[in-house]
Amino acid sequence: MKKIVNIRILKMTIFQKLLIGIIAMLILNIVIAYIGIVSTDKLDKNSTIILKESQKNKNLQELKLSFTELLMPANDYLIHGNKVEILNFKKLDSITNLRLKNCLTLENNHFNEHFLEEIETILYKVKELSYKIFYLKNPIGNKQGAIMMEVMDNNIATVGKKIDILSESSSLLISKYRKLNEELRSSSSKSIIILVLIIMTSLIVGGFYYVKEITIPIDILASAAKKIASGNLTSKVKITTRTQDELNSFAKLFNNMIESLSQNMVSKDFFNSIIQKIDEILIITDVNRKILIVNKAALNLLEYQEKELIGKSIDKILLGENKKETITSKEESVQNIYNTYYSKSNIAIPVSFSKTNIFDKEKNKTGVLYIAYHKTNSLNKKDSRSKYNSANKIKLTSETPLTNRELEIVKLIIKEYSNQKIADKLFISIRTVETHRKHIMEKLHAKSVVGLVHYAIQNGLL
Repeated sequence: MKKIVNIRILKMTIFQKLLIGIIAMLILNIVIAYIGIVSTDKLDKNSTIILKESQKNKNLQELKLSFTELLMPANDYLIHGNKVEILNFKKLDSITNLRLKNCLTLENNHFNEHFLEEIETILYKVKELSYKIFYLKNPIGNKQGAIMMEVMDNNIATVGKKIDILSESSSLLISKYRKLNEELRSSSSKSIIILVLIIMTSLIVGGFYYVKEITIPIDILASAAKKIASGNLTSKVKITTRTQDELNSFAKLFNNMIESLSQNMVSKDFFNSIIQKIDEILIITDVNRKILIVNKAALNLLEYQEKELIGKSIDKILLGENKKETITSKEESVQNIYNTYYSKSNIAIPVSFSKTNIFDKEKNKTGVLYIAYHKTNSLNKKDSRSKYNSANKIKLTSETPLTNRELEIVKLIIKEYSNQKIADKLFISIRTVETHRKHIMEKLHAKSVVGLVHYAIQNGLL
């Protein structure tokens, strides 16, 4: 048996293919996870910077407001001279110091820290000038106090400018990192989408291609197995794959099996040729009485074409157009009984009839074998009604060369009795039964039990 298998250069097993596919998917998923983790980490860091700068900006604006409010107690004191303004100043001074401290705590830029130190110095000057105004004996309309207030206004204005510079720097950082976050989100999203599309494309295209690479050889093997099951042992397995894998090895083993079977088993064609050469009328049906096989002798006798009987019910032959149930419709097996077959033209044909059930290895019924011998050469329809109205009745005639004991044994053989049962029935030994059977076969010139019964029917012994 010749095996035809086209193999490409690359040699990979199915396991290796699957492993490569799984590893590739894992790597792509790891890359996606890595991009997500890195992007999330960067977004978190940038968001922390944005939050910090936003807080710094808020503190700077609050500090600027505190400095503006810090002028009010001294200015009011010069207007009405009420000492309560000293307490108001102390409260505002405490708030301003706290806000300045908060700004210094959040700041990590050396240039900005220097600016805040300058603002702290200005705060001390404003504080010193405010207390000088509070210590004036006649504050209302005091020219010296007005000069000090003007100096304080200039200092506060300077603080405001420095705070605006710091605030602008913080705002620029916030804008920068917000832009970086947007770009990072966009780039990471695009990368993840591209990788997901690659994975999906690989799964769809690669999966379809790989499944096709597996299913096509399996279909070829299944088709070959189907042909072999039908009895064709000449099937060749042709597998074309891009890699050499287990399927190619299986194809080789499969072909070796076919070759072994072809050397040890009779093919269906050979079996059919034997059936067609059998002179007896042979028909095989399935368990539903549908005709599967009919030999040439049966077709010639019944005047049918093979295609007219295959798949039809055996009743078409056993019952004809009469549609009356006969003994042949029962489930049990029968051997060498008188029966009638009906031809295509519905002509009744007397036959010596045998019916045997066919079983598989598990003893499940798989079909029925019908074998018949045509009897019209020795009997006409009238004789058949008078002589063969009983299936297993033996008729004695002067022409029969058998003894009474041998006729009794013939009768029991027809009933399918074994040698042991015949011996028990007639109260004789098995050896005696075997001797009688040998003499019967010799007298009737029969080579088998079927031939014995066939000869007996043709010669009117039954």
